[in-house]
Amino acid sequence: MKKLLTSLALVLLVSAATFAQNRYTIVAFHKLQPGKTIDDAIANEKQWLPIHQARKTAGIISDWMMYVPYNGIKSEGIDFDYMTVNGGTDLDKLHTYPMELFADMLKADPGFAKLSAATNKTQTIIRQSIGKRVNGTAKGTNKSHFLIFDMMKVGDAAAYEAFEAKVLKVHEARVEIGNISGWSLYKTLYPSSDEVSANYITIQSLEKLSKLDEAMESYAAAIPKALGISPEAFMKQIPSQRQMTGTMITTVAVSTK
Repeated sequence: MKKLLTSLALVLLVSAATFAQNRYTIVAFHKLQPGKTIDDAIANEKQWLPIHQARKTAGIISDWMMYVPYNGIKSEGIDFDYMTVNGGTDLDKLHTYPMELFADMLKADPGFAKLSAATNKTQTIIRQSIGKRVNGTAKGTNKSHFLIFDMMKVGDAAAYEAFEAKVLKVHEARVEIGNISGWSLYKTLYPSSDEVSANYITIQSLEKLSKLDEAMESYAAAIPKALGISPEAFMKQIPSQRQMTGTMITTVAVSTK
């Protein structure tokens, strides 16, 4: 029994340490070349997947994903066709592609040498950003579900993060009642100039699109219990904290395992 309790305590400590690790992202915003389709881009990104999987195996990244707007559903503020995201805990490693990892791949498949040229014919990266996860629900977002990205332009970063820290209780309640499966808040570390259209992003995952029609009901039920104020009072606070500059519903088309 004592050994069992000791083992359980070690597992909890490891889990807590893992959860406490910072999560960083490098986000690439892609635009299709004239005449190319999103299916062309998916096929191209699948060719890169063995490279990203090797980077994950080597501990360089924790994951890599390609997010595609579902049926093209996105707001006018979204000027790109899809996103790819490198995620991990070590920002100094996250952007690296050590060639020694891919030497065997190049020997086995010389086609990898032509991959960059094929990629340039399919898409172009119009910009990139470095981000950091600020907080989120305990379960996290589910990559097999629909994922809604909301792009925010925030003036007072400290006030906004404090606001979202309080609202986290609401999202936990929404997870509990089954409206969403997870929620996360990310801030942009760079670029952070006034010219950027968004410096914060929230992501929420939904198992089914019909959950969208239940969103307001879930907020109405969760807000009074979590925050002790009415939904109307809560809604009045939102515009003073941030301006939404874009939103889109996505699915993960390609990802590491």
